[in-house]
Amino acid sequence: MRSVVAVLGVVSLSTAPAFAQSSRDIVRTDATGATVVRTLGPVQDTGHDGAVRAGILWTLHDPISIVESVAVGDTTNESWLAHNLNDKRVSKMTTNGTGVPDFVYSMAAENPSSIGVASAETASLGVVISFPTGGPVNVRGFTNSGGNVPIWTYTFPAGHNNASKRNVDASANGSVVVAAAYDGANSTVVILNGATGAFVNSFTRTGFISGLELSDDGSRVLITNGANAELVEVASLATLRSFSVSGAGGFHRLSRDGKVIAAGGFNIRIDREVGGVWSTAYSGTGSNQWFGWGMAVSGDGKYAIAASHDYVQNYLPNNYRVIDVTTGQVIATDGYIGSGGFQNSMVGAEANSDGTIFTVASWGDAVNTKPEVRIFDRSLTEIGSIDTIGSPFGLDMTIDGRYVLVGAKSVHANTFGSGGMTYLYEVFVACAADFNGDTVVNTLDFIAFLNAFTANDPRADFNGDTVINTLDFIAFLNAFTAGCP
Repeated sequence: MRSVVAVLGVVSLSTAPAFAQSSRDIVRTDATGATVVRTLGPVQDTGHDGAVRAGILWTLHDPISIVESVAVGDTTNESWLAHNLNDKRVSKMTTNGTGVPDFVYSMAAENPSSIGVASAETASLGVVISFPTGGPVNVRGFTNSGGNVPIWTYTFPAGHNNASKRNVDASANGSVVVAAAYDGANSTVVILNGATGAFVNSFTRTGFISGLELSDDGSRVLITNGANAELVEVASLATLRSFSVSGAGGFHRLSRDGKVIAAGGFNIRIDREVGGVWSTAYSGTGSNQWFGWGMAVSGDGKYAIAASHDYVQNYLPNNYRVIDVTTGQVIATDGYIGSGGFQNSMVGAEANSDGTIFTVASWGDAVNTKPEVRIFDRSLTEIGSIDTIGSPFGLDMTIDGRYVLVGAKSVHANTFGSGGMTYLYEVFVACAADFNGDTVVNTLDFIAFLNAFTANDPRADFNGDTVINTLDFIAFLNAFTAGCP
């Protein structure tokens, strides 16, 4: 059996007026995997710094609650926020708007222990899972036109009293919704009609399911059941692929085409389907590293990122690797070591459609060695960041990589503190036709590409297939003709 050192963060307590409750979070990693330990206590609102940061379109300050789950639709211009702990509610935002909620749905009467959100990508639909103490678990659908009145509500059968904030997802067009709840022994996964909330089908699994991800077309759903990743065909409920990693507590990821599974724990495993045949495309480990909260795979399944924290060194080292799923090779690595007494635990990772943009979030360290949210290109060159005032808890990115949405606490997760901040960041991506990078598309770009093409310069691999040939020339011509926005 692998020897694993259990690490528990130390949190200092301070006295404050008892008018609001807030979270104190500690990560614990042991031989079974990783979990977050939470203790509630009275705290004072910490406020926010009001700073304007490059690339941030808007921020939303919440004086008493923490946005622990976020979802941003790709083409719908909709962002969905789940406010937890205090003043429990769901907010719908216009992604490129001003940071003022378009509407709010209060969940104060239900008083759930947690709330999770997901969204469709090409249709207006936000789906919300909530689980009040004593249950049962509820799932609701919202649209922009419907405002703060749910267009449907599904309630799990009695006894299904627990779930994860990742236990709901919607297909790209919103036609299929999946959700899961736990009854103390088994988890039930329900398949719902996304337009009406009508029950379509269900199946059960032994144990606690802590995450679901649908393929874009809604034909496949990936289940995180402890350390096990299981891909299920929605129509037949047949298992298409199943495997385990070492250690439970992570959440496994599915490419948007439903053909690549990226799973993490104390190790990494990526399985890929080609021509109907599944195989393991990559398997890797790291010394004292936990990958379970930092896996993401590009929409086309060609690239993946594995981000980890080191649970022996007080969670201070963060490491990243980008994997070419097609070749099974690690093509880029990066990382840093924080300092101080706070745990720099990994929160999540996301990838865009073709693996040209990745974003990673962690809690941050005591001295702010690096920003809590970092945005990279495929070579792990940092192209953007969000220096949050507290620890992130929720992370999402649009499939084109343009927008990054982050929900965070107003202070570090290991300290008492009330309130939170939400950040919407716009990633600057240079126009592909601007080959020389002077922000203008003209004949100088054409000449620069010709020179690179003639010299067999790697930059001339315009279509990214690793071969420089006439296909790259045609791809550049098409981009050059289209110009830039």
